[in-house]
Amino acid sequence: MKHITWLFAGAFLFVMTGCVAIQSSAISDSPNGVAGTSVHTEETGEYGILHLNEPKDLTIIADQALMGQCASGHLSNVQTQLSIRDWFMIVQVYTLRATAVCQ
Repeated sequence: MKHITWLFAGAFLFVMTGCVAIQSSAISDSPNGVAGTSVHTEETGEYGILHLNEPKDLTIIADQALMGQCASGHLSNVQTQLSIRDWFMIVQVYTLRATAVCQ
């Protein structure tokens, strides 16, 4: 009976603490000698279910946020990083971080 109690206690702790996995990828290009002001944004997208759907318009929202910080409208050296946070491998949270140089 003690083994069953420990099994249920372990399962309860596992479920209550959550199982989190973070995946990320980045695309970047860093040419030397780019002058200007650095602009940053971090956008969180919709929740995903079972990796069956992707966030809609997350890149467009990040692009608009970067452009909103640049009066000239001319961005260079744009770098992005997409992170996916899994909760129990069922629910995903997508976050896009972007930086650029405003010239």
